[in-house]
Amino acid sequence: MPNREKLGVDDRALEFVCEVIRFIRTIPADPGIAELSAQLVGAAGSIGANRAEGSGGSSRAEFRRFNEIALRSAKETVFWLRVCQRSRLGDLQGNEALLDEAQQITRILAAVVLTAKRNSRRTPAA
Repeated sequence: MPNREKLGVDDRALEFVCEVIRFIRTIPADPGIAELSAQLVGAAGSIGANRAEGSGGSSRAEFRRFNEIALRSAKETVFWLRVCQRSRLGDLQGNEALLDEAQQITRILAAVVLTAKRNSRRTPAA
C-alpha cells in the first residue's frame, strides 16, 4: 500500500478495496471459499461507496447515516479478514497489512461518526 497516512479517508478506502481485491486473488478458488471472498470484497467496497454517497448527502443526518453504514462495513471487513487469518487463507503477510489498515479506517470512521453526532446535538439540522 502506498504511504496511506498522507491520504484522506476516501482515498484510503479506495486504495484499501483495491488491495483487498488483490489479496483475494491469493486465496484458492474453492467453492466453499467463494462466498467468504465475495463477503470480504463487498464489505470493503461498501466503506468507500457509502462515504461517497454520504458526502453528497442533502442533510447532516444523511451524512451521519452513510458514515455509520461505512463504519459498520469497516467492522465487517475486519471480521472477514480475521476469518481469513485464522483459517490461514491467502497471503498471511498481506492479510496482516490489510487488517491493520481496516482497523485504522474503522477508528477514523468512528471519530467521524462521533463528531457528526456531537455536532448534530449542538446545532439544529438544516
